[in-house]
Amino acid sequence: MATMLSKRKSKIPKRVESRRGCFRSCVAMFVYPLPAALFFMILMLVWSSSTTYISGRIVHVCVSSRKLSNLYCLSATTQPNAEFHLPFTNSSSQGFLEKGIPVLEEKLEKEEGFAIPDNSVNRNLKGDAQEVSYVLEDPTPFLEKRVGNDGVEAMDNLNPITKKVYDIENPTTFLEERVGNDGANPISKEVYDVVKNPTTFLEKRVGIDGVEVVGDTNGDSKEVSDVVLENPNPLNDGIEEVKKAKKVVEEQLQVHRSWTANRNQNPNQCDGRGIYVYKLPPKFNKDLVAQCHDMVPWVDMCKYLSNNALGEPIPELGNRWFRTHQYSLELIFHSRVLKHPCRVYDESQAKLFYVPYYGGLDILRWHFKNVSNEVKDSLALELVNWLEMQKPWDKNLGKDHVFVLGKISWDFRRKNASSWGTRFLELDEMQNPIKLMIERQPWELNDIGIPHPTHFHPNSDDDIRSWQRKIISSNRRSLVSFAGAARPTAQDNIRSILIDQCTSTTEEHCRFCDCKSGVCDEPQSLIGLFTESEFCLQPPGDSPTRKSVFDSLVAGCIPVVFDPFTAYYQYPWHLPEEYGKYSMFVDQEEVREKKVNVVERLMKVGLKERDDMRRYIVYELMPRLVYGDPDAKFEMFQDAFSITINNLIERVKNLNLD
Repeated sequence: MATMLSKRKSKIPKRVESRRGCFRSCVAMFVYPLPAALFFMILMLVWSSSTTYISGRIVHVCVSSRKLSNLYCLSATTQPNAEFHLPFTNSSSQGFLEKGIPVLEEKLEKEEGFAIPDNSVNRNLKGDAQEVSYVLEDPTPFLEKRVGNDGVEAMDNLNPITKKVYDIENPTTFLEERVGNDGANPISKEVYDVVKNPTTFLEKRVGIDGVEVVGDTNGDSKEVSDVVLENPNPLNDGIEEVKKAKKVVEEQLQVHRSWTANRNQNPNQCDGRGIYVYKLPPKFNKDLVAQCHDMVPWVDMCKYLSNNALGEPIPELGNRWFRTHQYSLELIFHSRVLKHPCRVYDESQAKLFYVPYYGGLDILRWHFKNVSNEVKDSLALELVNWLEMQKPWDKNLGKDHVFVLGKISWDFRRKNASSWGTRFLELDEMQNPIKLMIERQPWELNDIGIPHPTHFHPNSDDDIRSWQRKIISSNRRSLVSFAGAARPTAQDNIRSILIDQCTSTTEEHCRFCDCKSGVCDEPQSLIGLFTESEFCLQPPGDSPTRKSVFDSLVAGCIPVVFDPFTAYYQYPWHLPEEYGKYSMFVDQEEVREKKVNVVERLMKVGLKERDDMRRYIVYELMPRLVYGDPDAKFEMFQDAFSITINNLIERVKNLNLD
């Protein structure tokens, strides 16, 4: 009995112990994971507020935006409506945007001790520099302008302490920001409207992938928290930096204009103006043209590259009109240089050295094929190796050499995080030569924009005068016209708003030509529209510049510009500094916020003002924007080619290389 009792008693503690153990396990199950869960929640909070990715040795920390995961087309009309995605995405933190926290990039400096005396962003192979720039105390707003320019040291006139401003690792994000972006407005506003709408400012001006913010004079970078503590009012500082950034690009354009040759100088006077044309192996030019059939999947480029790249004639417009492709500049320029009266065959007699490499066609053939970056870069690297074996190149490190590239600058400035385009203009050897392009990188001194090829290629003064008479007397039955297509995937693009404003009125006030229908591929339809319009709307498209700007000017239609990077910051040799002589400016931020109806604003422009602008365009400007045919001879006029060559020679003469 005692034994039985003892056994029963011994079972009671077991049951109690069992219950207690269950309770402890359940409590532990909920309590022990709490620190891990808390840590995970904090981590997710941090992640939702920023985006981090690694390329090479560089860690980028970025305030994320809906734009970062959806880049619109990276090349001007190369592949309409194409989308390209960065290798990172996450949601945007509105709180960070509203507080105005600048975006940072921790970037390793490649050229330590790099100092820039006097005015320059130009770098040569020995590491010295020759021109001027300015430093920014807080470079964040400056980045949107400096995108794609890696490691340029700048100096502020007001502060003799030299600091370094580094730019983002991936310049292609600039294009997505530029598509429909408001730009640095040099006309109607002194700075961006950041005070009224800081969120928009930060998302558009700061929401790009990284930059190193310069801290002290030793160049140490600071963390986000440090910047916020030291800069309690970044928006006010941002206003000042936008002013400084504008000043940088505008002063650089003044440097470009200082190279302009005397217009009264005889362009056929060749004493000390010899031009040497390299005879490159065919793989660098002729062999690329031979690949025209399969260069672009949806069109046979051969019909455009025929007839010395002027394309097929357009008899409906006249005997000097051709179906010229916008990427034909390299071939057109080459054919003109070969017949220039100052061409020399002895390199010792040359002042300027022209390298006829068709880099645009080299890029175009790979754009839509699944090939590695090594393949894309191979021909450009071969070219550099070939040039380094030439005596003229070695003599002045390429400073007296010029390249003409028929695509936009960004296509030649591929960064590590991108697969678009080549690295050609990022190579050290390519920093000294002059690069002529249809769209320049605004903060590279040796990038110079020259006009897009149009469809009009005169042969003589009479051809130009005949066209002038036609367009000055044209019946302009529509006040405004817009030839383009909407950009539904680019939410900030103003095209849809302009289309709505245009189509909501009569054709007498505004005519809309929808390029999705293919009608814009017919030059006679496009030029016909422009010759019958007073104003032609020119919002940014896949990149800031538009061939349509030059088509409209050639047709005597006053372009309406919404972004200064479309024209004012691009073509210092061919467009005057006084933009009001030939264009109207409407701040695209006002359009985006629906503060202005563009058609109604243009209705208020007086008839005399319109006539004065048109006469300037037709008689002063238009001849300077067209490329004559290969046999062209002008006495009264200088075309776009002649102006470019004369200014190039003047630029080289000013270098005093000898």
